[in-house]
Amino acid sequence: MGYYCGIDLANKESVICILDGRRRVIAEESVATSAAGLRKVFKRYKGLQCIVEASPLSEWLCTEVEKHGHEITMVCPRKVKAALSGQSKKKTDKRDARALAELCRSGWYEPVHRKSAEAREMRSYLTARKQIVQCSQALGSSIRGILRAHGVKLDTGSDEADFETRVRSVLKALPALAQRGIEELLKSFIQLHGQQRALYKELDKHAKKNEVTELLRTIPSIGAATASAFVATIDDPNRFATADKVGAYIGLTASVYQSGDTEYRGRITKTGDKLLRWLLVEAAQNLLTRSNSSSDLKRWGLKLREKKGLGKARVAVARRLSGIMWKMWKDNQTFNSEAQAA
Repeated sequence: MGYYCGIDLANKESVICILDGRRRVIAEESVATSAAGLRKVFKRYKGLQCIVEASPLSEWLCTEVEKHGHEITMVCPRKVKAALSGQSKKKTDKRDARALAELCRSGWYEPVHRKSAEAREMRSYLTARKQIVQCSQALGSSIRGILRAHGVKLDTGSDEADFETRVRSVLKALPALAQRGIEELLKSFIQLHGQQRALYKELDKHAKKNEVTELLRTIPSIGAATASAFVATIDDPNRFATADKVGAYIGLTASVYQSGDTEYRGRITKTGDKLLRWLLVEAAQNLLTRSNSSSDLKRWGLKLREKKGLGKARVAVARRLSGIMWKMWKDNQTFNSEAQAA
């Protein structure tokens, strides 16, 4: 008779519920979310089958549980919520752990892919870089906003090298106190902008050493950040059967409501990885508005922009880009600017 374990994971304390094959509760207790806390429970059992909802802590938890010889699977929180939506409206950590244990026993769950160590490392690097980029952009916008209050309007593009020069050229005309405030913001902006450039240079060096990212960078408007984020997020191209599934995984496909004769298609689902989705949309925007390259993909996107507008066109191009990148990676082929016959 097997034993089934559900883990309701939290930052400080986690609840563990273990059932036997007859749905009897063997153990139900709260433990500290630490290696020592988990060891107290899992060292007492052998061959447990466990599930936990995917979260930032779940990768670490899976490693710790496997150290004690147990099997553990990560599951999608949204799908777990849908599967358990018919249960009692009373929600507690113990009830959640029990529900996960019941789900584990039934087998009615879909495993979430566990990323490789290399993919997790790159994801951490890209997340850190994203925070610095956002802070740099926020400081640039704040400086523009303060200047605008004094009637000074600067062009957009805080990433330009001459931003500091342009700001300093108009500072002398402002009151002394306003100058002092903008000076401090400008110092922070310069520091963050330098860190942003240094991180991208390091990322570019890493991308050049990786065969897959170099392959993906043959696509116009796909740089080191987008290629690296795609590789780190997808991790294994063989886990997707079609290009459409890649777009759906990233959240670039339209939501659908269908019941009887009614069918409604709404905005994109925006599920999956937010960073990769944002980078792909930015790459599509660059392809349609700034790139001088010529390709069948760009011509298709420009025609769509005339009919639907830039907003919808760039999302559609981003979705198609994700499928092209997946196919190139899977077949180990460089980008072909012209569409090929099937």
